[in-house]
Amino acid sequence: MDSTYSPEVNVKKKAIIYGVILGVISLVLSIISLYFSKTATSIVFSSVINILISYVLFLAAAVFFTLQLRKAVGGYWDFSTALKNIFIMLAITTVVGTIGINLFNVAYPNLQFEAIENTQNLTIEMMESNNIPDEQIDTTLEMLDQQKEALGSLSIGQILKGMAISILLYFILALIFAAIFKRERPMFRKSWI
Repeated sequence: MDSTYSPEVNVKKKAIIYGVILGVISLVLSIISLYFSKTATSIVFSSVINILISYVLFLAAAVFFTLQLRKAVGGYWDFSTALKNIFIMLAITTVVGTIGINLFNVAYPNLQFEAIENTQNLTIEMMESNNIPDEQIDTTLEMLDQQKEALGSLSIGQILKGMAISILLYFILALIFAAIFKRERPMFRKSWI
């Protein structure tokens, strides 16, 4: 057996640690995204920045930590081991990120409302500049108002439901990452004696 191989328990510990770190990164990116949404002057700019911050940077960090996990097991892992450890990391990320953003929203409730209001205003401006009919603008505004009202009345059950959906989506991401980043140990090694 290769001397660089780490026991499974150490990999699970690293998956948990990386999950906490990735959860904190996710939380920070979510807060940055809220600030951009609050201060944006263009809906297109706001959308592009939010996609870059919320998805691209997060996925880059997730790939980095996935590669670190694979390195921790000696550089080789089968699909099952990859899936299990990546999913542990992403599930912990979900819990940390969800708890963190909800605590942040309790401490600073106005930021999320201001971000939504700015998004509403920018959406109206964009729709009016594109000569969208008033009925469609009203429908969009009504939908945004419902989202804003729903934020103020989130229950623990709704938060847990959202977390469960996130965990399901992260399981799918873990399946994709496991398929991409699995690396089987070679059956035969050349020996130079």
